[in-house]
Amino acid sequence: MIYLDNAATTRPAPSLEPLFSQYCADGWHNPSAMYFPAVQAEGKVEQARTFLKNIVHAPEAIFTSCGTEGSNTVAFCGWKRRGAAKRHFITSAYEHACVYECFRALEQQGHRVDFVKPGKRGVIAPEAVADLVCEDTALVSIMHVNNETGAINDIATIAEAVKAKNPDTMFFADGVQAFLRVPFSMNTSKVDYYSVSAHKVHGLKGTGMLFFRKGTPLKAYLLGGGQESALRSGTENTFGILAFAEASRVFLQDHAQKLAHMEQLKTRLRDGLLSANGAHCFTPDSSAPHILNMAFEGMRGEVLLHLLERDGICISTGSACSSKKRTFRIHESIGVRPEIAECAVRFSLCPDNTAEEIDYTIEKTKAALQKFQGFIRRYL
Repeated sequence: MIYLDNAATTRPAPSLEPLFSQYCADGWHNPSAMYFPAVQAEGKVEQARTFLKNIVHAPEAIFTSCGTEGSNTVAFCGWKRRGAAKRHFITSAYEHACVYECFRALEQQGHRVDFVKPGKRGVIAPEAVADLVCEDTALVSIMHVNNETGAINDIATIAEAVKAKNPDTMFFADGVQAFLRVPFSMNTSKVDYYSVSAHKVHGLKGTGMLFFRKGTPLKAYLLGGGQESALRSGTENTFGILAFAEASRVFLQDHAQKLAHMEQLKTRLRDGLLSANGAHCFTPDSSAPHILNMAFEGMRGEVLLHLLERDGICISTGSACSSKKRTFRIHESIGVRPEIAECAVRFSLCPDNTAEEIDYTIEKTKAALQKFQGFIRRYL
């Protein structure tokens, strides 16, 4: 199998297997208990927290179950209330569903929400966001890397522009596709909240992290036993947390070379496919190193996905979380016509992919297009 859907999830790092054996032998105790083995487990959790915080130079952090929980926590509990008054919110039109649907819910609750559209190259302009900020703006949420196109937003500049307009406005960035792939530091930006997910970087599903600044108006989204400084109740996923730190440690080994390798493979794949009939590329030149989004006129994305699957190649038509909804919100937000948007596919890489795999993918994609392009089943 040639796996090119790493934006959906990644293969767990091999070093997690011995880590799991060690966990099962003597690290499985509840870190909230008071006897010595539990205290040791708590110490390992805190070591992992410190390690992960240091990657983005974050003052504070809580462990979550995933990027979705982190986004929901901020959207509903990460801004200042003013009595019963309704507030103003800003997000982008092409956020991941875990952010977009939260702001739709806030809108349904009577709050005013502005959805900023990206420019032609799929990037959110700082001035487009700042122009919408007003005295009553509670929270702005702009993703760091778009999960379908790979476009990188300059969240540091956007946050700076937002704070210049209203210092009381909180700023959140979904960093799920950016973490370990695009440089970011909280201590050199005015970003208040930043969420990440372990399984996107060769950790395990079921673990995420929300980084935040000290003193931010963050309240608990999950109530219960008061774990995570009373901000996220629930027994800690100890092994998931340790696996997250270990996978990140492995990813950071020869980090620059890994990023350059993925960028080279992405360029090789893009250049090889652009010569195909009716090819469109929606990934900007300056983008995350692991995501390439393209469309081929006359070939529905879902059809191409299954044709390549027969050749042992796994790709996607977009976010796995929205794969069953058959909507093209993200592509339409950057001005792509629906008949082209339905042809879009996403190739997403990891450091383990090879040039041989890319060349094989180019060959099989072109072969599928040559044989089946133009035969699209239309849904009425």
